[in-house]
Amino acid sequence: MSIQEEARPTSPAVSDLVPGSRPKRSRKFLEIVLAFAVLFALMFTIEFAGPAILDNDGYYHIRWSKMLRESAPRVPEFKWLPLTKLNERDYADHHFLFHVLLIPFTFGDLRLGAKLAAAVFSSLALTTLFALLVLYAVRFRWLWLILLAASSQPFLYRMSMTRAPSLSIVLLGIGCYLILERKRIPLALLSFAFVWAYSLFPLLLGLALAYSAAIYVSERRVEFKTPLASITGLAAGLVINPYFPKNLSLIREHLEMKLSSTYPVEVGVEWYPYETWALAEWSGLALAVFFAALFAFDFKQRARDVKPLFFLVVSTIFLLMLLRSRRFVEYFPPFAVLFAAFTITPKLIELKLTWCKRALDRTIASTAAALATAVLIVWTSVNVRGAYTSMREETDPAKFKSAAQWLVENTPADSMVFNTDWDHFPMLFYYDTHNKYVTGLDPTYLYDRDPELWKVYERVAGGDEKDAASIIRDRFYAEYVVTENRGSYFMRSVEASGAFETVYSDRDVAVLRIRGD
Repeated sequence: MSIQEEARPTSPAVSDLVPGSRPKRSRKFLEIVLAFAVLFALMFTIEFAGPAILDNDGYYHIRWSKMLRESAPRVPEFKWLPLTKLNERDYADHHFLFHVLLIPFTFGDLRLGAKLAAAVFSSLALTTLFALLVLYAVRFRWLWLILLAASSQPFLYRMSMTRAPSLSIVLLGIGCYLILERKRIPLALLSFAFVWAYSLFPLLLGLALAYSAAIYVSERRVEFKTPLASITGLAAGLVINPYFPKNLSLIREHLEMKLSSTYPVEVGVEWYPYETWALAEWSGLALAVFFAALFAFDFKQRARDVKPLFFLVVSTIFLLMLLRSRRFVEYFPPFAVLFAAFTITPKLIELKLTWCKRALDRTIASTAAALATAVLIVWTSVNVRGAYTSMREETDPAKFKSAAQWLVENTPADSMVFNTDWDHFPMLFYYDTHNKYVTGLDPTYLYDRDPELWKVYERVAGGDEKDAASIIRDRFYAEYVVTENRGSYFMRSVEASGAFETVYSDRDVAVLRIRGD
């Protein structure tokens, strides 16, 4: 705790309950490094269970990072989605710092680089949270590390994506330490960096506000300096930005769309909540840990150490967010474990074992401990296995490769291509930067730019327009269509119209050309 802080009652850390438990600085560093090595081995094993870059957006991220490297120091124009909000004039990269950090992984095979980056960033994320346990000398922290890594199967799955949430957890973990230690200038700088890294930067302000709430509950005083430091850094990051002021417009539209009670377009599945049973099945261990910690939390002793209360507020916020949208499974499980680590550990240390003097009592206690350990091992193993299997079964990374190469070789540069699924754009972009596409990355980008055009797109892609060829040519300025080669409603309408010819086809994908008048 900083010596410059105003006088206030000192709250002992968990380690204060165990005299002499603070390891030396070098030992702490080595322990953190060892944890990273263990976590990297785990995440590397999951990541390379299959050949694909997990989640389509990863293909866009790694390709764009390579283009940033090749155009440095100039930032390239983004011209591949001209009909959307991400058109060349309005484009703002709200993952800019993440893309910069991906650059070292863009030398050589981009697919392997993307997968290696996912393993590195996810390992760093979990190591950062584990470092909190090391720095505060929390006992049994290697047990807590198991839960940090494997309390939720979807968490492991999403941490294996080449996306910014893993980096955001690194920043949030550092933010927790700076907040708890009241290092406000570094917190402001971290907030600045967060804005450049990821659009969910308000999460760091949420942590600062959670700390203020915890201080008010425990000490009955208003702590405004920490949120003010975060707000200052966030505001600076928004204004001192390579995409200012376009970034403000994009963020505003993101908030309006994603905070609404209903979505005007059908967005990605990650924005919808889990069904209750699926959440209990896949993240049940994280939920069990959270509620166990909640049961163990001593509200009468809340002023003794602010950290359990702080992580209670934070994990509760993330739980509510998870119940709203499954994408927040990236945040609730690890912070639920931190809450448990800081709450349950002191209880275990203070536990009186006087009742365990008789042989029968010791046998009962040992059996219970063994059963609990077995359950933990089996449950975490199931979660790891599930994530491994999901990665192994991911979509073939070369699914759109041949079709994209055909487009590169047989169309004029900057030709518009009508893609019948917005979610296909990242894989097409990965292989083909020669052409432009109608929609991609998020359906709201086309909707935000032109709601009526999005409705037309939905009807055409859904096979509901009899004269799809004329609409694609006149409204979307496209002569070519790329679509999955299977019995979709769109393909049925194409076959019935006779207005298209198939110029490329394989098992998965077809490229169609509109016939001349």
